[in-house]
Amino acid sequence: MPPRAAPPPRTPRLPVAAGVAVAVAILATAGLARAEGTLDGRWKQSALREDFTVQQWLDTGCGPPPQSTSTGGGEIVEVRTEGDELAFVGGGRVFRTNQCYDPMPTLSRETHSRDPNGKSWRTRCTTAPTDPRKATLNTLVVATTEARIDVVETGRYEITLESGRCMADIKRTRSFTRVSDTAEAATATATATPPPPTSKEPAPPRTSVCGSPGEPSKLEVRPSKKLLRTGETFKFRGLVLDAKGCETRTTTSWRLAPGAGGKGVTIDATGRVTVASDAAEGDVEVVASAAGRDVRVTVEVTSPARYDELLAQSGLNAAGEDDEASTATIASESLGAGEGRVEDRARERRVLFLAIIGAVLLGLGVVAVVLVRRARRARALTREAEERHEARVQQALDRRRHREAEHAAQQRAHEESVAAARAASTRAAATQGRAEMLCPSCGREQPAGTSFCPHDGAPLAPSSKALARGGGICPVCNKGFGPEVTVCPDDKEELLPSPMHAAIVQRAPAAASRGKICPTCGGRFEGSADFCGKDGTVLVLLN
Repeated sequence: MPPRAAPPPRTPRLPVAAGVAVAVAILATAGLARAEGTLDGRWKQSALREDFTVQQWLDTGCGPPPQSTSTGGGEIVEVRTEGDELAFVGGGRVFRTNQCYDPMPTLSRETHSRDPNGKSWRTRCTTAPTDPRKATLNTLVVATTEARIDVVETGRYEITLESGRCMADIKRTRSFTRVSDTAEAATATATATPPPPTSKEPAPPRTSVCGSPGEPSKLEVRPSKKLLRTGETFKFRGLVLDAKGCETRTTTSWRLAPGAGGKGVTIDATGRVTVASDAAEGDVEVVASAAGRDVRVTVEVTSPARYDELLAQSGLNAAGEDDEASTATIASESLGAGEGRVEDRARERRVLFLAIIGAVLLGLGVVAVVLVRRARRARALTREAEERHEARVQQALDRRRHREAEHAAQQRAHEESVAAARAASTRAAATQGRAEMLCPSCGREQPAGTSFCPHDGAPLAPSSKALARGGGICPVCNKGFGPEVTVCPDDKEELLPSPMHAAIVQRAPAAASRGKICPTCGGRFEGSADFCGKDGTVLVLLN
């Protein structure tokens, strides 16, 4: 409300001038706050207008085609500043500027941006690529003036079927206009310009949006945690509510918790936190106090380079804030209540998170113990298998050495037996060598050691045991036989007496004297011999 100026012709009295000065200061402060661009307050939303343009549609499978409609309107919502975003609470839902206006559950945010002037927000949402009900939406929220906010959402809906596609474009619009609180303005005017001292009428009572608020019942501070970059500022919002949820006029004070550190972090009386550009990184606790009760909220300070990484790990929303509020219950003295109960959902979540981490670590510990035991068992089994293998190898080596020893013993016995046989043969030959040998067919004597007559091949006999010569010789093969044989068993020719056979041989032309060899034993003889003296085999001429 513009200040009420004093009439120029008259000089105002001192009390009236003081009231005008107070009013000017209050309205100047309000103008400064409005100049900072705050949009917090009560707003009235218009009807939601949805204009569909059907591109193509199937008669069956997609249902009836969408129709343009206009629904709702006139509801009062509360707009709250949450970091760099706005939250619209009321009208049956909560909408934030970092979301798309369509509450379709399969939509997910793809991109989001905020203009540097803090007056417009853009968000793009899409469904999953595998979703047959595809949607792509672009939402624009613009604070056109300090008394009007427009929401414009455009996009396309597609339904993919085996028989084809259904496709329609959408344009969705809704506006919000600020609701002026006439009662508060009247109260501020009455406070700024009090009546003259002569007036006995009491000042009108102060009112709120809920009428006359009750005693403070609950202190609520939002958000319970805020992630801030160095060089940024942020204002916490503290509300003192009565038992009905109406806001009271109880003052909320702000301070940093003792020993909270926070080098380079300051907070003013309105709850605005300022982080210096050279502030140290870490958590800083802020204490909000009202009606004798405290609520603690946390400011996590980080560098701009690490902001995105911490935001992804913190579980906070896109604005770097916890969606829950830190609250404390304020007991009423009329009921004789004691201390209030602090409900810090952020701490509860931290405790739950630590409990989950502890359970996970415990599970990992159990798994590690099981794996260690299995590894020990595996090593023991491996060691037992190696020992069994070594024992089997040793047994195989022992059997091999035993067989080699047995073979060596048998070899020695064989060699000893062969040596004994050779010695016996040598002794027998030596014994036989002392007696001369005689051919029973031709009567020729042969030296000791000869077994067959080299002239007729007849077996020799010792001279002491030889019979009188009376055998015959075959005229065909020239082989001699004893007196008991008259016909050659090989040629079937009648044998000739040895002198007759010798005479016939002498009349035959003499052959060239060439050496001969036994084809059986390889012994060599003179050209006059015809048979081997060792085995009786017919000799052959040497080449």
